[in-house]
Amino acid sequence: MDGQNFNNEQNTQPVQDNGFSQEVSQENNYYQDNTNSNPYQTTGYDVQVEEPAKSTDPLAIVSLVLGIIGIVLACCDGIGIVFGIAGLICAIIAQMRGKSGVGTAGLICSIIALVIAVIFIILMIIGFAAIGSDPELYNQILENM
Repeated sequence: MDGQNFNNEQNTQPVQDNGFSQEVSQENNYYQDNTNSNPYQTTGYDVQVEEPAKSTDPLAIVSLVLGIIGIVLACCDGIGIVFGIAGLICAIIAQMRGKSGVGTAGLICSIIALVIAVIFIILMIIGFAAIGSDPELYNQILENM
């Protein structure tokens, strides 16, 4: 015994794998191999380079928030159209600086807010035109108020 290997005995046992029998040598070796334990030396295959975390452009976040507020307030007499336009401008500027998922989501939410707000404005105009053209409907509305 050389002091590093303890109880180096070779045991051979027949192992049966898929109908074929093999002789496998099992060595009781308690020696720890530290030849590849240098933390500064790599093989090139197990290297994982971490990319720096991308920070989200604040304008992209602002566009997303304005787009969501625009969607919520789209039915409130055209207030949503103001938030939708502001969110759209911020989203376009954020997309010019660098594309990100938040910027794209802000762009989509702002467009949805604008579409919903325009639809509600058109419906309000049609409703006021219908009320103005029918005096009986106008009188019924005034009586119920």
